[in-house]
Amino acid sequence: MTKRVIIAGLLHETHTFVPAKTTLDRFHVLQGDELWQADGDASCLAGGLAVAKARGWRVLPAIHMSAQPAGMVADEVIERWWEAFAEVAARETGAGIDGIWLDMHGAMVSESQPDVEGELLRRIRSLPACADALIGGVLDLHGNTTAQMAAHSNAFVAYRHNPHTDGKAMAEFSARLLDDLMDAGRRAVTVWERPPLILPPTATGTAFEPMALLEARAREIEAAHPDIRAVNVFAGFAYADMPNAGVSFTAVTVGDPEVARRELRTLSEIAMAHKHHALPIGLSLDEALDRVQQHAEGPVLIVEPADNIGGGAPGDLTIVLQGLLERGIRNAGVAIADPEAVREVWPLQPGERKRVRVGNKSGVVGAQPIELEVELISKSDGKFTLEDPHSHMAVGGLHHDMGPTAVVRATSPQGGSATILLNSIKTAPMDRAQWRSQGINPEDLFVINIKAAVAHRQAYDPIAKASYIVNTPGPCANDVRMLPFRRLKRPVYPLDEL
Repeated sequence: MTKRVIIAGLLHETHTFVPAKTTLDRFHVLQGDELWQADGDASCLAGGLAVAKARGWRVLPAIHMSAQPAGMVADEVIERWWEAFAEVAARETGAGIDGIWLDMHGAMVSESQPDVEGELLRRIRSLPACADALIGGVLDLHGNTTAQMAAHSNAFVAYRHNPHTDGKAMAEFSARLLDDLMDAGRRAVTVWERPPLILPPTATGTAFEPMALLEARAREIEAAHPDIRAVNVFAGFAYADMPNAGVSFTAVTVGDPEVARRELRTLSEIAMAHKHHALPIGLSLDEALDRVQQHAEGPVLIVEPADNIGGGAPGDLTIVLQGLLERGIRNAGVAIADPEAVREVWPLQPGERKRVRVGNKSGVVGAQPIELEVELISKSDGKFTLEDPHSHMAVGGLHHDMGPTAVVRATSPQGGSATILLNSIKTAPMDRAQWRSQGINPEDLFVINIKAAVAHRQAYDPIAKASYIVNTPGPCANDVRMLPFRRLKRPVYPLDEL
């Protein structure tokens, strides 16, 4: 019998400590048969669709909505998604629904819902057409999972790598798992465990402790217990103020839940034994610039997690740019999200100059825009195709859009020079095509300012002569003890001594 499966998705990593709200117009929406537009690309949705075709599902496409990490999500977004999903479910009630495959993040917060994914899963399970369906899909490794999410789902699987080079692969794995469970007629349950630990994004790379140890232990558990079909390690997302923000673990099991729960506790023990990784790392900007000036060749990376675009920061802070110019460092590359500055230089022809106010317009750190005399190098529509189909950015597809984009060059009296990539839509530094599409080879730059924490590593580590993390002001500063949590369950390390 052909399996009837609803496919849908809702993706947003919500930074609740930045002021700007994420409204409906910020979301890319595919509805109904439009979901098939993703077929064949590098996204998680494409992974789910590929398995659906290979396994012969009768796909019931509902809605897929995604937006860049940013501030609190407007309630209208959640209701827009729910209306479309519920309509498909109601239409299919008579024919029946065997499964539901979802592409979700896991750290989404709206104005009235601190646990958006959990709330939507609860609503889905309450629908008569979905009451007995198997629910699974793929989640981001940075999800803040909850008991509610576990209670109302059967078989979610998380990415296992950060940078997220395996997004599509894990989406495919999750869809195959859902299909196998439907074939077997076995109702998997999800077991959930949360240690009292919250990590900054800089501590969530899977090539390093503690995540490398946790992922290795998860694979050991899977190998030792065939009934445990997947063990998921969630590093969590520190900037979403919700009760369960932080590290968590889930196990998808068709066996004894207590066995899975006991094994998940071993992961909690490992996490807490390595809790010191939650403390901030990095250099002051002056220390990092001192080290940069000791290098004869580049590129050298100055990694600025405080303005981590992939974590919801605005990508418009200029403290690193100012430092580079004031130190007289030449041939720096800095990307700044500033649509106003793009509009100011747009009338110029290449080679023409103008004084422009750049950056710091989001108001997140109280700094004022800096005034620079810049020379226009080029301008474009900002569209580009990824060089690496496995880069962190690929979870959102192969094709990306920075909006109207201008490349300008600025110099300083101290002899510094910077190539500034001004874009209208903030774009995380996860693929080198962002620069190359604008005629700049990143390999030729001496210093590159990276507004990220870990997600850039797949793209930029291979070309870097050195990399320095800086502790600067900003909404994604990696000392989580400084964040004004209101909803977070306490005690939790490192906010509390444990």
